[in-house]
Amino acid sequence: MPLIELKHLTKTFKGKTQTVDALRDINLQIEQGDIYGIIGMSGAGKSTLVRCINFLERPTSGSVVIDGKDLAALSPKELRQLRQQVAMIFQHFNLLQQRDVRGNIAFAMEIAGMKRADIDRRIDELLEIVGLTDRQHNYPSQLSGGQQQRVAIARALSTNPKIILCDEATSALDPTTTTSILNLLREINRKLGITIVIITHEMSVVESICTHVAIIDDGQLAESGTVESVFSQPKTKAAKKLIFRKSGADSGILGERLIRIVFEGNASSEPIIADLVMECRVSVNIMYADTRDVGGKAFGQMVLQLPEDRLQQEKIIFYLQSRKLRVEEVDGNAH
Repeated sequence: MPLIELKHLTKTFKGKTQTVDALRDINLQIEQGDIYGIIGMSGAGKSTLVRCINFLERPTSGSVVIDGKDLAALSPKELRQLRQQVAMIFQHFNLLQQRDVRGNIAFAMEIAGMKRADIDRRIDELLEIVGLTDRQHNYPSQLSGGQQQRVAIARALSTNPKIILCDEATSALDPTTTTSILNLLREINRKLGITIVIITHEMSVVESICTHVAIIDDGQLAESGTVESVFSQPKTKAAKKLIFRKSGADSGILGERLIRIVFEGNASSEPIIADLVMECRVSVNIMYADTRDVGGKAFGQMVLQLPEDRLQQEKIIFYLQSRKLRVEEVDGNAH
């Protein structure tokens, strides 16, 4: 049974003059232990989705089932108890400025009614996990952005949650700090078995840490699966747009035939295009190329603009396929 299951989830906001369908018929399953990325462009509905998962927003229709419990069927008391198992981390940390690090971490435990001695013992454990023992008496204004996010992560862990929801948790951080926070979340997932759901608009975050990904586009689920499968074989226009967004593919002449080749492992370091040009005696235009680490495996991709001659095009494709590479057509207008 999935730890989190969304069934036909729909959320509609009704204003005085218009109605907005923020989410439409979302069906999603997240298993225990997953690091699940939910990605989409700005305004796609990602943040609404994460707020529906813990019922900060009640869905207009459909259901949210967590650990076998339908949230709509819970009493207010039962819902509060369940929310202790679903912690949240935010983009802007949401720390209490008048409390030091220990005080911020203690806050959720105080609300839960834990004994002071237990709270202090748990704070010591959490400071060790997030690497802030030497900063425990500092106030938020005395901490860097990354340190503040570590405090927020410790606070989220304080009630021993089964799930952590991260809403753009690294968007306000520089790249180096983002990497350290993602590494910390990966360690928490690995050592504590906590399921992590990451809401983001950055494909690099998903590639770096997530096991699975769902792509939200205009309030709908465009595509979902393992990060490896979605990255290597995107099926929808929304997925291709996100994966190619950093590319230079939009700088070429649109409308001509483009192909994408995907390679992994040792093939990512081979001089494939140089070999192609020499053996087939053709020229191609490399619109975009990169190599990334996805789930611990090296993946590479290139978008090539082919020559106008149809025979040469087929010759190129045949050669690439003979090298055991995946070759896909790319819609030049999708970039």
